[in-house]
Amino acid sequence: MNDSNKSQLTAAGLTLLILGQLMPQMDFSIVNVALDAIRQTLQASDLQLGLVVSLYGLAFSVFLAMSGRLGDRYGRKKLFMVGICLFALSSLLCGMAQTIYLLIGARILQGVAAALLMPQILATIHVSLSGERHSKAIGLYGSVGGLSFVIGQILGGWLVSADLFGMGWRSVFYLNLPFCAAILYFGKKHIPETKEQHAMSLDGLGTLLFAIIVGLILTSISLGAEDHWSWHIWGLLVVTIPLGVLLWNIERRKEASNDAPLLPPSLLKEPNVQAGMFSLMMLSATFGGFMFVVALTLQSGFQWPAYASGNGFLGLGLSYFAGSLMVAKIAKMMGKSAFRGVMILGAVLCLIGYVYLYTTLTQYAESLTATVLFLPMVVVGVGNAFVVNSAIRIGLSGIPAKFAGVGSALMTTLQQAALALGTALAGAFYTQHIEASDRFQLHALQAGLWVLTVFISVLLIFNLLLLFKRRHG
Repeated sequence: MNDSNKSQLTAAGLTLLILGQLMPQMDFSIVNVALDAIRQTLQASDLQLGLVVSLYGLAFSVFLAMSGRLGDRYGRKKLFMVGICLFALSSLLCGMAQTIYLLIGARILQGVAAALLMPQILATIHVSLSGERHSKAIGLYGSVGGLSFVIGQILGGWLVSADLFGMGWRSVFYLNLPFCAAILYFGKKHIPETKEQHAMSLDGLGTLLFAIIVGLILTSISLGAEDHWSWHIWGLLVVTIPLGVLLWNIERRKEASNDAPLLPPSLLKEPNVQAGMFSLMMLSATFGGFMFVVALTLQSGFQWPAYASGNGFLGLGLSYFAGSLMVAKIAKMMGKSAFRGVMILGAVLCLIGYVYLYTTLTQYAESLTATVLFLPMVVVGVGNAFVVNSAIRIGLSGIPAKFAGVGSALMTTLQQAALALGTALAGAFYTQHIEASDRFQLHALQAGLWVLTVFISVLLIFNLLLLFKRRHG
């Protein structure tokens, strides 16, 4: 590792990196509050709106692990700057899109750009700082996720409703341009270049197969309801099985020859890694789906303007941020069960939150406000925070030192893939259950929430069984 750049990351450089982190994370939530405006302008269907969200996450997840290795090999600052350039270009194309298909294509490009720049941020912080400055920077990096969600929802809603210069929803994408310009201008001076002396080789074939598998699953889920789950759809899903076996065998051979596979089999056999990654994927799938179907219900069903829809998620964002800070303290109180106990508690809170939210929407359908939604969103937000932070800690605890970088990138990759797939699946069930007589689209929301309930229930049962096995095995 090249450590000659330690302590060269100034406060200004860290600010630029955190700003770079904020934009891709914010662009997941900021689009949700613009969905109805996009539908009206581009005559988009619910399926197409789902693709605007999910394909961004798919592209993000597929290219994430490989971009981390590219940064190690060719220079993290260089890859970060390339990612920022591409993010600016793709954001401009998103804002200029005149058809839904052009918007979807630009969002895929935006996901690729996000994948290029994101891994370089944490890696640069890690090798450029030490001691207390390193600890504070990591803490800042970890807290931005929750803050970006709140900022994206509120700012996006305000921008769409304000209709600045007649741009409407396009302004949520143009917003990225001045920030990208500032990073490119000041980053040359304030962000140090770092790279690995002995970087791992790239796993092009593994990445390609992984992209095909996730893409086939996403396509079949997205088109399933529209095609009435015909044999074509099931055929696409069946094809992923032999492809998955092929990917596993290729990765196993790569690891046996001391190469660097995208998905190291020995790492995936670690019990804590399996438990952490599986739990993180289940929760991420529910989070992506929840964000999409609730935002769609508020905008299309309740006819809320964008700013009101954004404010409706305020309780979730704030409680997620606060809940993340509580996880370690609660884990200490639970003794032996530690983070698994916190995760189980979080899963229960999510289930309670879904019921509470749906009941609230039904009861206050004629007089619903963001204030009424605040408490149900708080319950869901705390539940999400408990599960995500516990799953990550459990997963990382099982990753050997030699796989630290690969393991972290893999967890993020699977998390983003699950976000995309969860959005597609919940969106498909939502679309399939829309009824003309259902004024607020609550029946469609109920179908989407049932999908999320299944995911969370599987997560809960899985961790209860592991806890029982640990205590009585």
